[in-house]
Parts: sequence; C-alpha cells; structure tokens
Amino acid sequence: MNASLKVLNNYVKVDDQDPLELSEKITRIGHEVEGHHPLAVGTKLVVGYVKECIDHPNSDHLHICQVEIAPGEVTQIVCGAPNVAAGEKVVVALPGCELYGGKIAAGKIRGEESNGMICSIAELIPDNRLLRDEDKAGIHVLPADAPVGVEALSYMGLDDFIMEIGLTPNRSDCMAMTSLAYEVGAVLRRPVTLPEIHHYDELESDITVDVETDLCPFFGAKLVKGVETHESPAWLRHALLSSGIKPINNIVDISNFVMVETGQPIHMYDYDKLNKKAFTIKQGFSGDYKMLDGEDYTIEKEDIIVSTDGTVGCVAGVMGADATKIDENTKNIVIEAATFDGPQLRMTARRLNLLTEASQHYIKGAINTANTLNVLDRCADLLKQLANAKEIYKTVATDYVAPEKKVAVSVERVNGLLGTSFTVEEIKDVFDRLCFSYDLDGTNFTVTVPAYRNDISMDADLIEEVARLYGYDNLPSTLPEMSMTQGLLTDKQAKERAIAHILSDLGLHETLTYTLTSPSKVNDFNLFHPDDENIKLMWPLGEEHSVTRKSILPHLLEVVKYNNDHAMKDVNIFEIANTYVNEEIEQLGIAMSGLYMDIPWMGEKVEASYYVVKGLVEKVMDVLNIMPARYSLVRVEEDNKDFHPGRSAYIRMGKDIVGVIGQVHPAKAKAYGVGETYVAQLNLTALIGVRSSKLKFTALPQYPSVSRDLALIVDRDVPASDIERTIFKASKLIKDTTIFDVYEGEHVAKDKKSIAVSLMLQDEKRTLDEKTVNEAMEQVLAAVKKAYNAELRQ
Repeated sequence: MNASLKVLNNYVKVDDQDPLELSEKITRIGHEVEGHHPLAVGTKLVVGYVKECIDHPNSDHLHICQVEIAPGEVTQIVCGAPNVAAGEKVVVALPGCELYGGKIAAGKIRGEESNGMICSIAELIPDNRLLRDEDKAGIHVLPADAPVGVEALSYMGLDDFIMEIGLTPNRSDCMAMTSLAYEVGAVLRRPVTLPEIHHYDELESDITVDVETDLCPFFGAKLVKGVETHESPAWLRHALLSSGIKPINNIVDISNFVMVETGQPIHMYDYDKLNKKAFTIKQGFSGDYKMLDGEDYTIEKEDIIVSTDGTVGCVAGVMGADATKIDENTKNIVIEAATFDGPQLRMTARRLNLLTEASQHYIKGAINTANTLNVLDRCADLLKQLANAKEIYKTVATDYVAPEKKVAVSVERVNGLLGTSFTVEEIKDVFDRLCFSYDLDGTNFTVTVPAYRNDISMDADLIEEVARLYGYDNLPSTLPEMSMTQGLLTDKQAKERAIAHILSDLGLHETLTYTLTSPSKVNDFNLFHPDDENIKLMWPLGEEHSVTRKSILPHLLEVVKYNNDHAMKDVNIFEIANTYVNEEIEQLGIAMSGLYMDIPWMGEKVEASYYVVKGLVEKVMDVLNIMPARYSLVRVEEDNKDFHPGRSAYIRMGKDIVGVIGQVHPAKAKAYGVGETYVAQLNLTALIGVRSSKLKFTALPQYPSVSRDLALIVDRDVPASDIERTIFKASKLIKDTTIFDVYEGEHVAKDKKSIAVSLMLQDEKRTLDEKTVNEAMEQVLAAVKKAYNAELRQ
C-alpha cells in the first residue's frame, strides 16, 4: 500500500515530521514501512518563462529557447518538444540537476549552447504507467501566473514522500487513509480531522434497489444530475498519483479518491443509459458480457451481479459493464457504494483475471459498512465542488443497522498477559490516543470498538493495542517460568523413526510427496476413508491439487513412473505421512518395482514380489512389537479394482482391516503408467495405538535345539500362516517354524495342497530326549488334524 504524506496531512498534521523518522514510528506500532520514495525526482528544478523560441538551424525538430529562470536572468536551452512555444511557463532543470534518468549538464546540441532542460512530467515521475499520453508526449506547461524562479516541485505540489506500507492481514482497515490517520495520530498524539461533508437540499429519487442474495449485506445508490466532465484539479491528480492510481477525469478521479480516503470502492453508472431505473443484486447470470475495458468476459452463475435492465450492469466489486459506463457525454450519474462477500469476489476476480484495486478492498475486508452512507454523501459533495453538479437526490439503500461492538478488559488482565504494571491512567491514555470510547468501572474497561476496526473482537485484541502503542521494545524482557522436561521422543515419534530406519536399512528410499491430489485419483487405493467425503480447497492452485488425499499409494506410483521415465527401472520406496478427511490417519506406504536386490559379483538377483513386501511388513510389525499371532492375512475380493485379486491380501486384526499387501491391479498399473509393482499400505494410527507387551530380554539358552520337518496335506484354501499359528499353540517346546515348500500337483488330490514346515524345538531347562520330541510332534499333528483335518503326507 502506498501512503502519501501530503494526502495523510489532510487528516492529521505530519508536514512538520521528518519522513524517515515518521516511517520508523509507524513501523514500531506494527505497520511495517517496507520502502519509501519521492513522488517526483529532481533537484535544481525551477519555474521558467520562455521569452523566445526559434527553430534550430541544424535540425528539423529542435528549438532554441531563451528562458528566464529567475527575475532578470535569461539562459539559452535547446528543446525538442513539439509543444514548446514563446510565452509559456515551464519546468526547467538547471545544470547539475539530478533526475531519475541521470544528471543534467550544460553543453552544445548540434552546435548551439544549451544550459539545462525544459522538462515533461514523465521526466520527473519514475512510474510512467500512471501518466497520461500528453504528459509523455511533450513538456509540461504551467499556469500563466506561475512565479518565475521558484522551486518547481513545491509549486506543482509534487514534493511528496510515499511510504510503502506492508499491512498485516488483520489491519486491512488501514487501506483507508482516514484509518491510517488514526494510527499516525495515536503515535504523534495529534488529533485527527475528517473532511467536512457539505449537505445539500436533496430531491426524491426514482431509483429502486432490490437485493436477492445474502452475499450483499448492504447496497446504496445516489443520483446526481448535471455534472460536467473535465480534467481534475492538480491536487486531486497528484493525490491519485501518490496512491499509485492513474488520473482519468474529474468524475472517475473523484470515485478513486474517495476509495483512497475511506477504503470504500465506488462505482458510477450513466443514469441516462438506464431504461429502468432499477438495480437488482443477484446471482444466476451466465454468458459473455462486454465490460468497461471493451473486452468480453464469461460470467458464471455463482458470480454476484448488479443487474440493470435485465442484464449485467456490473460484476459486483470487480468491473462495470460497457453498457452503463461513464463517458465524456455523461451528465447524470448514479453512485454505487456497497458491501459484497469477499471470498466470492476473490474467486470471480481471479477467474476473470481482474484483480482490480477496488476488488482488493473487498477481498481483504477493508469495507466499513457503517460509514457507507457518509461515503455516498462525500462523493456527492465532491461532484458538486469539482464537477458543478446541479441536482443531488436522496440516497436509496437497503436496511442496515451497524452492530455496536463492546469489548471488556481489565487492568489486571492487561498486566497479567503482558507482564507489565500499567496503571489505569496509562491504559486510558492509549485508548484516548486511538479515539476509542469506553466506560470505566474501577479497573475494568468496557470499550466501544469503532466500526472500522474489524480486527478487534476480544480482550486480547485490546491488550495488543496497549502493547503496540506503549512500544514492544519497552515491554520488560523476562524468561518464561516452566518445569524442566527431558528432551525425549514420544512413543509415537520413536516408533515412526524406528520404522523409517528399518526400512531404510533394508534398502528402501524414503520419499516426501504432496498432501493434495486430484478428484480423479483421490479414491484410488482408499482403504481407510471409504465413506468420507472429499475435503476441497477453497482456492486451489489447480485441479491436480484441489483435494486432500486419502491414500499415499497414488503418489508413490507417480514417483515410480517418474523414475521409470528417467531410466530408473528398479524403484523401492516408502513414505510415512498423514491423510486428512473426516479424521487424520497416519499411513505407511511402500511401493516396489523391478529388482529389490542385485549383487552381480555374487550372481544374486531378487525381484520385487508379494513375498518381499510381506517380509518388509513383518519387520515393521516386529518394530511395533506386534506378534504374528495378532494379525492374519485375508485374500482381497476377486473384483477388487486396485489390487491383483490373486496376489494381494488384507491385514486383519480382529474385525478391523489395518493394511494391505499385494500387487497393483494390472489395469490400475496401466492407468498410472507403471509396470508390475508391489505395494503395501498400513494404518499406523491404528497399529501404533495397539497395546503390546514390553520387550523382555532373556539369557541365551544353554541347551541345544532339535529340528523336525513335517509335510501336511490340507485343503487348498487353508492359509499357510494359519498352520504356523496352530503349530505354535500346540506345544510350548515349539520355538520357531519355517514354511519351506508349498506343493500342488501329482500325488496330491486336486482340492488339496502339501505344506512342508520346519520346526525348531527347545527346552530352556534340559536337553530334549527322543521321547519328549515325539510327544511334542504328536501334539502338533493332533492340533492340525483337529483344526484343518490335516494329514501327514506319506
């Protein structure tokens, strides 16, 4: 935001302040002055009088001018401007003058002496985007009564200092110069004087207003007739230039100046171009409409529209329509001042690529609706003064009652939060400087918050006002009082780190992918949020990142594809991250494609497979101290769209599914552009929360173990893991089992399979004898016979 000291001086006296010191004071109360610059640049600039102007003998466009630069002092200057002529008062840059384009020196131009330069406005103001074509095309001609020899910038009113203030989001009210004036007045302990609004005899208006949407809390319109369109006076043009706004004509400039002054955007309609003098604020329009800039824009049904004559008269808060625009023939004007919904305006302005100065005020919440009627009267008053308006009509507006906002705070609360010892009088002084009205009961304040201060809603906000006006640097520095704590990881953090370490040690690379995804992929591999609705961003950067993800696997497959596309065929990755829908769930995702292990000199190659991923998941379960007996693997459905039905299984704990292991369904892999890929997905939120027994350390056994092998014939659909669990439970002597063969084929019935298991038996107290081992084996056979009707293979 650009803040002009000359404009600011209209409301609070600052012309006796050092600009740099004032910038520092404003920064200290929370409005950071990020930079500053003069409006116009130039030293040794004076008002001159062209006494004589003749053509240059050696040029077809240069002129030799005799210019009086002080009473009785004449110098010669060569000038190439087409509009230079004798009898004009001009701006002269004397030799040694520093302009933003360089330094002026005396010399000869095509053989003729030239002692300076006659300037245009474009040579004084760096930002030429704000200037009119005539300001760039030729020299600037001053009024005939301009005194010769005086300093030119001061005489023209261009000796202004601009502060570039970075407003915080909660202080958008300071986009209005009057609001900023209250801040500066509080710092300097000076009164704020708001402009006097002259009221005139007002006629009854034939305008009607109808609001059909909740996104317009207030709409006001005021008719003014008999205006004259011409160039604005110098003070108004310079005020707009200082604020970074290009002057157009007196009508447009008045609306822009009122916005700078009050923060309220103004839009004006040509009254005579309205067949029906009715304004309807609504939604529901769609189609292409021509706007003020002559371009066609596509309006959508959710856009807020000010409708006139059954069509679009204005895209609310963004830009007016071409059909109702003000032009040089306009005599009668309808002034609009309203409050519109900021988020909806932002969406409309971004879509149309029309983030105008006016729309920014709505988007950032700089509107003081309680002051809007005064704003309309201020516009009418300026039109009367600067556009010779003949008739002013009564304002037509929707009903609006400004809510009175009172916030209570006590001296004890202020000192308790700030660690200070302020007295009642000191806090009163702060509120008085800010022009806050209040009631005082002992040490308790009840503050009536000004309507323009949208940022104040609770006692902490008032305490912040006390702190920043007193000065943050003046607050006492104290160390916080707290109990000593050990810098340890929580159990959850320790387990997450252990999982990441074990997977990295086993050869996987950890990835970090984006939390947002596209609606087309959000439900892929969605195991833990099956019924949750998508969470959509209000203002996404694009469709591809518009909703929060429900699974990590789609992004891991994108990483696999990216690496495959860059000639990296062996990809083994994992990620631990949260998914956010109705609840936050932490997930572990694993994706493997190509070779898992390749040791050429040993001739060993291990391809990624279901069993490799299953082994990695088992190691994760070991880290979490979850024993195999507490979970089971269940084959996925035959019609599963995400996982290969013959090579994938859910991980089930009790009735709950806590994960999945398997191959990506070939059709899904093709859709993601990857080859044969194996994945795992675990619900770490559930698994980390599982109660598990503490790890116990025992001495190494002193007695030898005994190994026995069994080949069992069981039904084809019996999981091998279930066989292992049953064997473990059959005898306390069983310490370990390993399935080393699963066979189907010759010598085995068609509906049967053979599972070969190696058993390790051991007793910590004695050496096992043959009889004890045989008894244990009999217990095992009896258990599997009972559970699965298993027979010993002959």
